[in-house]
Amino acid sequence: MLRHLAQNDSVRSDACSRYAAGHRVHWIHAKKCRQEPGQAVEVLLTSGDVGDDGWVGLRPAFDYAGDLPSVWTHAPRALRESLAAHRGRVYWLARWHALTLVEGERGGGVGGGLDGGKGAGLVNVALQGGDLCEEGQ
Repeated sequence: MLRHLAQNDSVRSDACSRYAAGHRVHWIHAKKCRQEPGQAVEVLLTSGDVGDDGWVGLRPAFDYAGDLPSVWTHAPRALRESLAAHRGRVYWLARWHALTLVEGERGGGVGGGLDGGKGAGLVNVALQGGDLCEEGQ
């Protein structure tokens, strides 16, 4: 069974309990993303950007952001489900190899979303692929 993105957590499947790159978010990782986000780049990300192999193509929301990497997640189906239900902004936190999904209209910056918005979920991503952890893949 897949679980949806929750505050300070990552998309995950019940079949995986790993905290490695591209897998679940450890509480220390979540704390660092919240306290020291570094440069946050708003990205355009939909469920269609998530491949069955776990690779996600990041597209900057604004031209001045430059090129962004492709990133990998262990649970592409869960990320697609989370993005399909998401109605807020998405930011790439390069320093921590994480995506943050900020709910609501207060997402006018990562600080507002992570520290005082209606909620933020984190997605721990990797720059290298790995094994998918979802059942039925």
